[in-house]
Amino acid sequence: MSSDPMTSPAAGTNRKRRWEYPALIALGCAVVVILGLTVVLTDAPGSSQQSAAEADVARVSEVQALLDSWARAQMSDDPTSLAQFVDAAAAPGLLDAEIRRATAASALSFSDWAYEVSPGTLVEAARTGSPDGVTLWGAQVNLRYALDGVDAAPTRKTVLMTFAERDGSWFVFADGSIVDVLGSGSTGSQLSVDSWHGPWDFGPLAVSTNAAEDSIVVGHPGQQAFVDALAADLDGAVKNTTQLWGDGWSERAVVMVAGSPEEFTAMVGSQHDGSSIAAVSVADTVRDGASDVSGQRIIFSPAAASRLTSTTRQAVLRHEMMHIAARSQTRDGSPMWVLEGYAEYAGNRGSGRAAREIAPTLAAAVRSGDVPSEFPEDSQFGGVPVVSSLAYESAWSINAYIADRFGESELTELFRALAVGPSTPEEINWRIVDVLGVSIDDLRDGWVDWLHRTLR
Repeated sequence: MSSDPMTSPAAGTNRKRRWEYPALIALGCAVVVILGLTVVLTDAPGSSQQSAAEADVARVSEVQALLDSWARAQMSDDPTSLAQFVDAAAAPGLLDAEIRRATAASALSFSDWAYEVSPGTLVEAARTGSPDGVTLWGAQVNLRYALDGVDAAPTRKTVLMTFAERDGSWFVFADGSIVDVLGSGSTGSQLSVDSWHGPWDFGPLAVSTNAAEDSIVVGHPGQQAFVDALAADLDGAVKNTTQLWGDGWSERAVVMVAGSPEEFTAMVGSQHDGSSIAAVSVADTVRDGASDVSGQRIIFSPAAASRLTSTTRQAVLRHEMMHIAARSQTRDGSPMWVLEGYAEYAGNRGSGRAAREIAPTLAAAVRSGDVPSEFPEDSQFGGVPVVSSLAYESAWSINAYIADRFGESELTELFRALAVGPSTPEEINWRIVDVLGVSIDDLRDGWVDWLHRTLR
């Protein structure tokens, strides 16, 4: 056995060196620190994102509470109560404009009026020009509303609003719905392109209903006579539509008469200013399989009252009413001679007017020997007035011919078969054969013969 203590198993096992304890402690601390840093570095982004999401949820909850109070004040008997929710640094005319807007809207009865703000939509606004001690937040909120007794479901429209966060409280700083709050040095009305505008945004309202009070016409005081005339036409238009289409629709309507080109554009979109059309129907997006469509409105242009006779006014209303009835079964991209021709037929159905009066441009072409030999192309419905008029009148005549030869029930069945969206010529032909028993070529030839007999 060796006597060297450095190699003795007993000595190596039991003897402790003084420097080992501090070293082991330092090593342990280093491992803990490294592991801690790893956890922090790994979790920091997630923690930051979670904190931001939680802060957003809290802000949205507070803004939603503000909007709930805001909506109640708008619908109250005292719209001056809106003052408590308008920020002290808001544009000088904002409160007065909001009161005027709420007062105008009080001419209508709403079953629903509220605002909705969603998580992730609040964005901090640029600080330049912001009041001291105030943080501004912008958001596109949804105005949700329904007219009592008329709208089966509410419609939602986007409105751009700015909110001020001041000392833990929230206020309305700007409202994109307002038309008349102007920036310094500005003149005339200003419309926010990011916000929807209703008729109450353009001043006091003139309102009239049908006898059953389940359809309504909304315009402005200077248009009262035209508003009343349209209201008197509503029941006949509903009856005409149901006779042709059937009873599978709401059998009610909301009609709005714009008081200016700006109002017309605001309600129907930038592609129209009302200078060349009398009316247009609009609606919310149609969901596949949905039987009801929200937000359906018939919008008359400001020039319609002076442009239309009592007969053509009724025809335009009935045309647009058919679009309302058929909306849930109409898909974009369907042939325009089907969509517009069927509505034109509905508009003039039972009017007692001669074909030459309904289609004067087409009649003139037939008399001059320039008889159409093809159904009008989609591109012809719009643009050059003469071309557009000929397209609409030709589409009416195709549908009138089908009703005359095959019957109105087959005409409606054909509409339902063809208004399904984009289709190939072969698919269109097959559907015509399936419904009418003739090919599209035979249908076109018969239509041309009908034009010669009817319009010469």
